[in-house]
Amino acid sequence: MSAYRNRLADIGRRALVALATAISSMAAVSLAKAGTGQAISSISVVGTRFEVTTADGRVVTHEDLVGAVLTIADGQERMPLRIDAVETDPRNPDGGIMLYTMSTRDPATGAWRNICEPDIEGRRMGFPLAGAWTQDGRHLPSDTAFSITCTGGAQAKCVRFGYRPWEKSPDGTPLWDHHQACTRMIRADYCGNGVGHTRNGTPIVIYDRKGIQQDEAAPDMSFEAAWDADGALCVSRTRIPDVLTMEGLAAICPGVRQQPRTACESRAGALILNRSIDRRTVQAATE
Repeated sequence: MSAYRNRLADIGRRALVALATAISSMAAVSLAKAGTGQAISSISVVGTRFEVTTADGRVVTHEDLVGAVLTIADGQERMPLRIDAVETDPRNPDGGIMLYTMSTRDPATGAWRNICEPDIEGRRMGFPLAGAWTQDGRHLPSDTAFSITCTGGAQAKCVRFGYRPWEKSPDGTPLWDHHQACTRMIRADYCGNGVGHTRNGTPIVIYDRKGIQQDEAAPDMSFEAAWDADGALCVSRTRIPDVLTMEGLAAICPGVRQQPRTACESRAGALILNRSIDRRTVQAATE
């Protein structure tokens, strides 16, 4: 099976996480066609927007990109990426986030198929995000590389939560590290090594000290951990003990200490904080 076909199989199974890994660092090459069929001289990513410039210097509008087939490459193989639809993210009416429906050819059948799995709302869309992602989950700046992220996965969720890595908070703080910390939190990547310890669909509440996301009381939820760009700074309890216990966390990541909520929530350097379902509380309520 070719690497291209393997990549499609990964995308189908793991949506964003595999997609970000599989397509990470892909730079668009100049073989693409868009709009009127004119050759593209450059493709870049601004925020969550493809910025496509044709050979005569024309910048292609979003409307004209619908139907365009971009050829992207990861240094090994080229892959066609067709833009089937473009719309403003309904969760972000300021227009700062665009959502794309994208498809590629199935190497076995030749048919076009959506590259994203459905998110919790059934949406199968995503967007480009500048920078490359390493195997251990680090987001590296790049002027040429970008990844494609789907709305069902951590990178896109964190952008849509308001942690736009290309922007700054009202006090001037760059949000790059906040976005990185958020992706660690979403995946329960306590050790900051790219290994998640959660399950899809697990409810969480996310908040921060910038006021981008507010702490919200939620039934059966309690404080879990404080996060920075490198993973958890401290943990009050693990999210899903069936997946990873505190003893297990201490074994694989001894630098992440268990602390009471008050101490952990006030931890200096914390960029993201979160609550999650406390199974002990749920169990006690049912007994």
